[in-house]
Amino acid sequence: PEARPGNDDLAVRLAREILHERLVDPPTIEDLALAVKAKPFALIRAFKAVTGLPPHAYLNTLRVSRARGLLDSGVPAARVAADVGFTDQAHLTRHFKRIVGVPPAAYQRAGTYKTEAENST
Repeated sequence: PEARPGNDDLAVRLAREILHERLVDPPTIEDLALAVKAKPFALIRAFKAVTGLPPHAYLNTLRVSRARGLLDSGVPAARVAADVGFTDQAHLTRHFKRIVGVPPAAYQRAGTYKTEAENST
């Protein structure tokens, strides 16, 4: 179905699905809008109204969420950055610290410590 002003939820749902599928290689806003049959600025407004974030911020939040899971699994931060689509470890660190509150290495150390402490009890 074509996305129209009354169909904002559909366009946003489809856009979210695309962003989840293409985490590492996301489309441009123009390509995303074309894929969901919406105009770029209308999609950005609708996306923000539904999710609370514009598409790019949503994508970064999604990447950080996936990064947390990988860090919890013991994957090194440099590899995590590439695996979730950040350009490098510094890019991951900047967004991770803003969203989570601590850098990835500190997050991973805290998680490792907690796991070791839980295992010893």
